[in-house]
Amino acid sequence: MHVLHHTPRTAPANWLPFVVRPAVSLWLTSLVLLLAAVSSPADAQPNTERGPRTAQRESPEIRELKITGTSKLPVAALRQSLVSKPSACKSLLLKPFCVITKSRHIYERSYLDRDEFQRDVLRALVFYFRRGYRDVAIDTSIVRVGSNAVRITMSVKEGPPTRVASTSVVSFAPVPIDSAGLIRPRVNEPLNLLAIDSTVASVRDALWEKGFADAVITPSTKVDSAADSASLSFRVDPKRRVTIGEVRIEGVEKISELAIRRSLRIAPGDVFRRSRIAQSQRALYESALFRRATIDTLAHAPGVPDSVKSLIVRVIEAPQREARASVGFTTADFVQAEARFTDNYWLGGTRKFDATITVGNLLAEQLTQSQFFVNFTNISRDNALGRFYSPTYQASVEARQRWFRSPRNTIGAGLFTHRRSSPGVFVDRGYGASGTFTRELAVRTPLSATYRFEISSVEAGDVYFCVNYGVCDASTILALRGQQRLSPAAAVISMDRSDSPLSPTRGIRFRAEAEHASALTASDFRYNRALADVAMYRPLPFRNIVAALHVRAGWVQPLASTAGAVGLPANREALGSAEILHPRKRFYAGGAQSVRGFGENQLGPRVLTIAPDVLRGRAISKGDTTYGCALATPIASCGVNAAFLRDSDFQVRPLGGTTLLEGSVELRIPVWGSLVGALFVDGAILGEGTLNSITRGTGAITPGFGVRYESPVGPIRVDLGLRPTLRRALPVITQTTDSAGQRVLVALAPATGCGALSSEGCRTFPDPLERMGLLRKWANRLTLHLSIGQAF
Repeated sequence: MHVLHHTPRTAPANWLPFVVRPAVSLWLTSLVLLLAAVSSPADAQPNTERGPRTAQRESPEIRELKITGTSKLPVAALRQSLVSKPSACKSLLLKPFCVITKSRHIYERSYLDRDEFQRDVLRALVFYFRRGYRDVAIDTSIVRVGSNAVRITMSVKEGPPTRVASTSVVSFAPVPIDSAGLIRPRVNEPLNLLAIDSTVASVRDALWEKGFADAVITPSTKVDSAADSASLSFRVDPKRRVTIGEVRIEGVEKISELAIRRSLRIAPGDVFRRSRIAQSQRALYESALFRRATIDTLAHAPGVPDSVKSLIVRVIEAPQREARASVGFTTADFVQAEARFTDNYWLGGTRKFDATITVGNLLAEQLTQSQFFVNFTNISRDNALGRFYSPTYQASVEARQRWFRSPRNTIGAGLFTHRRSSPGVFVDRGYGASGTFTRELAVRTPLSATYRFEISSVEAGDVYFCVNYGVCDASTILALRGQQRLSPAAAVISMDRSDSPLSPTRGIRFRAEAEHASALTASDFRYNRALADVAMYRPLPFRNIVAALHVRAGWVQPLASTAGAVGLPANREALGSAEILHPRKRFYAGGAQSVRGFGENQLGPRVLTIAPDVLRGRAISKGDTTYGCALATPIASCGVNAAFLRDSDFQVRPLGGTTLLEGSVELRIPVWGSLVGALFVDGAILGEGTLNSITRGTGAITPGFGVRYESPVGPIRVDLGLRPTLRRALPVITQTTDSAGQRVLVALAPATGCGALSSEGCRTFPDPLERMGLLRKWANRLTLHLSIGQAF
């Protein structure tokens, strides 16, 4: 029995100044503009609105709509099925303003329509009925608040569901699929009518995939109300297998019909499979040649048997050429500009041509010492700062041939050049060519073979080569500064079975790649490298929570022949510098898409560098005490843990590793509207050694939490990761000039506890927590990450 009652009643932190201060300033500025808008003459008029608004004002405003008693089904889904809504702020971002003002610009008022509310009660009953709950009772109350507002309560008594007692499949012809395995709901589950509709669609799609496009599936139920049970059966009539007849094309203007036919995964005489038609339609869209592409069936022509279906492909061509430009900035790369030109029908065929150029580091000299940008003059103190002020660039041209000898194949080739820099550290120049062949093995499962030939050279101080290449003597560094070939051949396979490219809730993503560089590939840097990455997503059965799991594993091994190939003396192998590996090919951990308790690349082996003038320039005397390192003291004997030295005096350089094992578990919890919370645990082990030692190295596990705002361009993500420990003893090196005027690397005074380089001095980094207050201790353990897009 469904009970409806309506009873109206009458009722009487300073640790993030870079983030916080700009945000507060922006919020206050927006507040001033908003108050100016809401106090405009149009809003200052009395409430004498005419027309439909007058009728609304005669009805009370809904201040609150409360739903109680819901435990079997999500209350959020029930709310969405109702027309009556409470008054609310128009957006989560406007909530701070809604506390101050209820202007119609930011606050949406809802008014009670009693007839519509009666229908809402029926909608709620239908909502439960369709999900198997047929004995639901709903009691409602409307309580007046003030002179013209109400609070509404819907009390739900869900009752027991009608459960499925038995299921069966009836067919008078052989069915070529396991239709019984597709039946939903299962025995003992609620009689969910939505699941029954989904079963009909699933069985029909499975039969269509076998060519039975005219199959008919008819469900039937027999309900025993006294026992709250039901018998569920499906009658399946597959009919005849269907093949494809004529394929007609309409709408082409400049693009040839032959090019379209080459893209299709179907041809006359093929079995009429739904997946092949969907793949053909997707190939047309992904080609960027068409603004619209549809594939439909044609009516039967006289004399054509029912088991043959003809198809028509209708297309609307897109602009064949497009160009775009953009300008932006980052705190590390300063002002950047990008331009791109694309020809989707290059040389009159199914070839795509892309030309891209990105220029960065613009206005670096003017912005480098401002508040918001990286001040690399504190990092590099030599006379070569000019090279870091020069613009950086990346330019490339690429041509791709779609549907090469098969609609599953694509080949491509390109040229590229670049000038990249890390301010105050290095400048990396390179140019070369690349080639790619891609075969689509299955839907969203491409396999690619690539070759990339690059001539690379690095402009940097000796410290860079010592830290990143692991060689610190002058002759080795001189050889590495020259032009070297970095030319790997690689195979890459990926698979995407997730339900969304931006915020997946179910499915799996997988990517694996293998690289080889040797004399066979004309490379000076020689190595073998493998990397695998998998992410899985699964919705949990309560509160629409999504569980996400991510695992990444990698291994790289430099080859002994690298030393001779890069021009080192023949006897260098005996001294251990044969295993030279380019920094780009090492593995790193830590950051917004890795272990979020650490900064970018900051988990794993690291080394500290410091300018010699910092050690000596602060040498002062007061009474009988000397602070700092006196000028007469050899620089190798200067202490690295002196009280006058700050952490900011040192530059942290990640060394990377040759093995990596990384994993993350994350729960994504809906909070309100587009706002999603997250709880996560990240961990990684970064090591130096063979594949057998992948579980040994420098590792950490960091928990954390964050929020995501689902924007049209992707989730805007804020994460806070908690480091398990702060203090580590790290080696310290500096660079100075010897008596002959040559720059040499110097390891500072030895100390115990350093594991990376046994002969170097060590600094406890960062400062010990004992020097900090309780609040600062916790604040310094947190690492903030701001980004767009999910972590994985």
